Amino acid sequence: MQPHAAAPPAPPLGQTAKSLPAQLAEQLLSAIMAGHLPPGARLKEIQLSQEHAVSRATVRQALALLEKQRFVVRVPRYGARVTTAPKEELYELFEIRTVLLGLAARRAAELASDAALGGIEGRVAQIEALAAKRSTDPRAFAKHTLAAQHAIMAASGNRLLADLYEQLANMSIWQVMRAGASSFATPKGRQESAHDWRCLADRLRRRNAQLAEEAARRMLVNSARRVREQLEVNRRADNVVAFPEQDGPSTVT
Repeated sequence: MQPHAAAPPAPPLGQTAKSLPAQLAEQLLSAIMAGHLPPGARLKEIQLSQEHAVSRATVRQALALLEKQRFVVRVPRYGARVTTAPKEELYELFEIRTVLLGLAARRAAELASDAALGGIEGRVAQIEALAAKRSTDPRAFAKHTLAAQHAIMAASGNRLLADLYEQLANMSIWQVMRAGASSFATPKGRQESAHDWRCLADRLRRRNAQLAEEAARRMLVNSARRVREQLEVNRRADNVVAFPEQDGPSTVT
């Protein structure tokens, strides 16, 4: 009878489970992203401690993690609250993401395995299929484009770059949702995005690093432009409601 092989040693506990502060930070971030904790909402240590059955020290550490990610701001003698970022910061986030995604695309074209590039190609095919349907939910489309961006980050082989990009992408998504805008609100916007993704995928397949970087940058520049355009449409619509014409239909010129 063959002796049983020795079981592999269990990994350290710290590598298998997140700390309580990290878990609490994730739960609070989910509530922020979902809008359950709106911008400006106070985050009281005692209340959070009782609600989540953790110590106030754990709450403070969780809030410190969210503060580093710029979702929370802590003010002396006032406490912590959800960040209220100006709209200008949204475009600054797009600007930074444009540079990072371009860098990741360049590295992916140079270093990624054929399998990794094939995975990106598959995600782009899904994006194109969704763009071809006028009934596609913009939120579902956005999830697929974000997944494709993360695939490029993974293919770049730079873990720090990927982690930083994920943090910035989460902030962008939250601010876009809070502003009531989407780069993919219209069929035309989704088709434009699918076209940009096809250009990027083709350049990655050819392993043309420079053109891949340019295509990635152009894609996010176009995405930011569509968000800006929709915010302008929303602003004009708000003005129609706030300042209706006395006679005849309300219009904005």
